[in-house]
Amino acid sequence: MEKFPWWTEEQMKLADEVEEFLEEIRSEAEKAWWRREYPHQIMKKIAEKGYFGVDVPKKYGGMELGLTGACIVTETLSRLPTIGLTFLVSSLGGNHQLHVYGTEEQKERWFPKIAKGQIGAVCITEPFVGSDAAATATTAVKEGDHYILNGKKRFISNAGVADRYMVYARTSDDPADRKKYRHLTGFLVEKGMPGFKLEKINDLIGFDTTPNGVLSLDNVKVSLENMVGKEGDGWMAMMSGLNYERTIGSCMLVGMLKECVRLPVWYMERRVQFGQVTSNFPTNQFKVADIIKNLKLARLMLYHTAHLIDMGKEPATESAVLKCFASDTLLTCATEAIQLMGGDGLTKFYGLEWILRDAKVHQITMGTNEIMKTLIYRAGIRDMKDDLKINYKRVIDEELGVPISSPRPEKRKDFSEETLIEVLCEDYRSNPGLHMSREDIKAEFEVEDEKLDEVLVSLEEKGLVDLYRDRRGGIALAKATYQALLKQHPPEYYSWFPAWYREEDKF
Repeated sequence: MEKFPWWTEEQMKLADEVEEFLEEIRSEAEKAWWRREYPHQIMKKIAEKGYFGVDVPKKYGGMELGLTGACIVTETLSRLPTIGLTFLVSSLGGNHQLHVYGTEEQKERWFPKIAKGQIGAVCITEPFVGSDAAATATTAVKEGDHYILNGKKRFISNAGVADRYMVYARTSDDPADRKKYRHLTGFLVEKGMPGFKLEKINDLIGFDTTPNGVLSLDNVKVSLENMVGKEGDGWMAMMSGLNYERTIGSCMLVGMLKECVRLPVWYMERRVQFGQVTSNFPTNQFKVADIIKNLKLARLMLYHTAHLIDMGKEPATESAVLKCFASDTLLTCATEAIQLMGGDGLTKFYGLEWILRDAKVHQITMGTNEIMKTLIYRAGIRDMKDDLKINYKRVIDEELGVPISSPRPEKRKDFSEETLIEVLCEDYRSNPGLHMSREDIKAEFEVEDEKLDEVLVSLEEKGLVDLYRDRRGGIALAKATYQALLKQHPPEYYSWFPAWYREEDKF
């Protein structure tokens, strides 16, 4: 395994150890996959190695190697069918939430169990709640020193085999709480609690030996001691957990991407067609090069994001970019890897077809890639707000007659309908297809919002400006109408032709 320079010596040593362990369990893992059996014995061996506690503090029996350590283990185990997934889901079952929101008593209670290999699961999705997680319908009503949970959770990996389930439920119907995202709370629900039942197992396109199912909560009594964080902390715990989940989940994708290089290269070096090994064909070399390129990019993104989380940051944009890029890339690369192996790649005998099927699932789990792109847009622009600032204005150069970036002049103090029309018409020369924003106008004039609105509405009523209003009805953008343009200047004022344009073609 390629190591990064910011890894600790312990993390580098772990990388070597887990690769040796991978070879010890390879045959057993493949047999379990062919039999479609949950790999109980392998999970016990992973627990004996202490890997379940890789992210657990040492004082609770763990290795204390952070998310980076957990990623090292998950990436390696994910090169085997579903082993990495089963390990990963167990790591997600409240582990990160306990780190961030758990009390000392909760950590003393749960972390030793996690370190010893207790299987976990995360419960967010519901029959009628998918991407819109804030609309969670499962309820938790406080009664004395416990809560009563009612509802259903759907598409839950490790359903049935897990001992602890991180369940998010609605604890408030107050619109004010809903608006502030203070309406959800997280609970650790334990297998065997009365009313907590496994309703159904889904037969998915992938995730072959990791059961995925529907859970039912019927008046499940959960102690206050099992509430993670305070009442109303659920949304923040969920979002923090999803940053963690998308990062460690991408380890699986990176591990499988590595197999998309290893297996085809091994195969092509032994496959002879047209009198030579197929690895000699440039088209095949290009395919492998593309897979390696994407593997390198995804892996660098992965360990950068894990390092940020280990530093105590919440990299929402980075984790979404990572998850989206790695899952899309894996689907493409798995398809190409199969293509490199021809008909053999289509069979179950060479260990690629399961990667293709799992890749499709990963585009939907941990937040669909469409949701990831929405998050990237919103959070990315917020993160880059300083980089995106435009501290200049486009002004028509007197000599060239074209827009040139120029420093903003001092704000004018002569704000009026006439001066605003003057500025809007001048902006048309530089940006004929754009409105001016409120910020653009206020960068030109010293003017209060109330006065600006008053003048803009007046000009709109006179047919001299077109206004764009936001969803709240506030004026956001303004532009001069054609009537205003012609009133302010003759048509020739707005004209421009390059030197090469023929005079006789003008009209």
